[in-house]
Amino acid sequence: MKKGQVREWEPGTAADLVGDAEALGVERVSARMVTDWVEVGLLAAPEFRKSTRHGSDLGLFPAVQRRLFSELLDVRRRSPLARIPHHALIPVALFVWLNSDTVVPVAQARRALRTYARTTGKANATRRRDTARRVVEQFAHPSATHQQRRTVQLLVEEGEKSGRPDWARLHSALTAVCSPWPTAGVPLLERGIGRPDAPLTVTDSIVLKVAAERLRARLGAEQVQEEDLLRARSVHRTDWARYETARGREQPEGTTPGFFAVPEGAEARAREQVHAYTGTLAGVLGIIAGVAATARAARRPF
Repeated sequence: MKKGQVREWEPGTAADLVGDAEALGVERVSARMVTDWVEVGLLAAPEFRKSTRHGSDLGLFPAVQRRLFSELLDVRRRSPLARIPHHALIPVALFVWLNSDTVVPVAQARRALRTYARTTGKANATRRRDTARRVVEQFAHPSATHQQRRTVQLLVEEGEKSGRPDWARLHSALTAVCSPWPTAGVPLLERGIGRPDAPLTVTDSIVLKVAAERLRARLGAEQVQEEDLLRARSVHRTDWARYETARGREQPEGTTPGFFAVPEGAEARAREQVHAYTGTLAGVLGIIAGVAATARAARRPF
């Protein structure tokens, strides 16, 4: 193909996809790798072609999938890392699904979300500690003591590990670290971040983290139906368009700095939107409402 000429993509077999990779100068691509990409959700399953009474031809990938394969390889090639695991490309495929109805079918998206859930946000001890530290940094008043901060951090870590936070103790500790000066007859303040007219409170933050963990468990076990994924995608598209418009405007005074910052790089923006979609999915499935109800039952007032 001549330089500058737009390629007309055609359906192709796994061997054709391997040939496309070789033409791009990508090494160590095989038919087995193509099969692996289908399994993890980077590609749709090839279409079955029966040509004889006793057998069938090799499966055929649609033209849009063949192009997707080459574009994902190009994303991988641009990475500064020496080795890119398959799951690192999953947000890119999901980003395509979120924004187009013609490239990634929902069955492929479901497998991709399964892989995403199994490989993203795995909470080892270090990650739990980092998460807890960020919660403290976001919400603690500058005058909060070391002991108050430490108490919150340990409670958040334990809640993340068990998936069953001690809501009463956690809420008490979080509000104390936000309002370190108790005054008789005056309720402690529950500080929030984000926009002052619609703050994300400490309780909201923990509810969302627990809900995200429960959603990951359901996605990883493929317990979310395709119709629910599509329903959440429809809601997400409307919400995301509204969010993009809102963060393009001048933010009200008092908005947390950097809260609406746009990530640098196409891949980072893809990860941001996929993360937003999973939050919408948790809401559509009622997971967030369920976790919030548990929190309300554990302490009054909510």
